[in-house]
Amino acid sequence: KVVRSRVNLVDLAGSERLKKTETVGELRSESMYINRSLSYLEQVVVALASKSRSHTPYRQSKLTHLLKDSIGGNAKTLFIANIYGEQAHLE
Repeated sequence: KVVRSRVNLVDLAGSERLKKTETVGELRSESMYINRSLSYLEQVVVALASKSRSHTPYRQSKLTHLLKDSIGGNAKTLFIANIYGEQAHLE
């Protein structure tokens, strides 16, 4: 029996609401990119969970394309989210 394993460690730190944090410059564009990647990752997870969808949009971002083998097919995937919300930014 052959078992293949893969570990992907993805750091998506910096994802926040830009309007509330008033981020500017290079940090702002990096945060926008992270937020966009998270949105595309969400779309892939929703597509995989939906039995009626025939297409999974892996190619929308580098992140989802690189994680394709790890989140699709018969892969077992574990997402760990470390979330700390500052009181000033909570809705």
